[in-house]
Amino acid sequence: MRHTALAVAIALGFAPLALAQNSFRSSNVTARYGWTFQEPGVAEDVPKNILTFENSSAGGWWSSYLFVDVLRSWSEADANAKEVYGEWYPSVSVRTLTGKAHSKNLLRDVSLTLGVNTGVRSTGPSPFVLLPSVTFDLNVPAFAFFSVRAGAYIDRGRFQGQPTDCSATTYQITPSWSLPLSVGASTLKVSGFVDFTGSHANCEAQILTTPRAVLDLSAYWHKPGRVYVGVDWVYWHNKYGIDGLKDNLLLPVVTWVM
Repeated sequence: MRHTALAVAIALGFAPLALAQNSFRSSNVTARYGWTFQEPGVAEDVPKNILTFENSSAGGWWSSYLFVDVLRSWSEADANAKEVYGEWYPSVSVRTLTGKAHSKNLLRDVSLTLGVNTGVRSTGPSPFVLLPSVTFDLNVPAFAFFSVRAGAYIDRGRFQGQPTDCSATTYQITPSWSLPLSVGASTLKVSGFVDFTGSHANCEAQILTTPRAVLDLSAYWHKPGRVYVGVDWVYWHNKYGIDGLKDNLLLPVVTWVM
């Protein structure tokens, strides 16, 4: 749920944007820290550090995006919880499979995507979601990337080994984007996504967005595209599907592109 498909790897600005090429591969590591996360049953703010590994790749007719978050809470009230969470989104291009080139019109391409979201937290939760989806890749002037993914959200998460009261199927719609802006000798990339997830079983409808603005710092020592610094805004309404639980905070971001 925190990201969406290869689309977001590109939208976040770290995958190569020469999409006309037949193949590419890109990996990066990002470090973030936030002071005011919210957790269920915890009355105080929860500081967390997050280390993320991302890999995106593509061939002539397929693409793949994978990320893994390693999170640590720094709060006794949250049991200093540790968490590993990942998402994988393999996709196939419908236009390429049917022998057509990418369109130069508004609808550039359509892909079939199957997302898998899973993880484990030391306090008990083990999320697991399947997301069979269709991704619409759009040509939008000035944007390096703009897409909308829409499909099913099949929640089969567990808590301490038992099914949760949110085991049901709903929808998820996710626009994602990347807008590069020239800043002197460097580039500022404004990017992000918004997950709109429907209510299901005892889980409320959710909105999760993480707009990001990062500056290509390494461009100033003549090695562009290697080190980015900036900030994320995390907003999560009805976090985990819990009515009224909300994240709303800024996180400093440092990314190293391998």
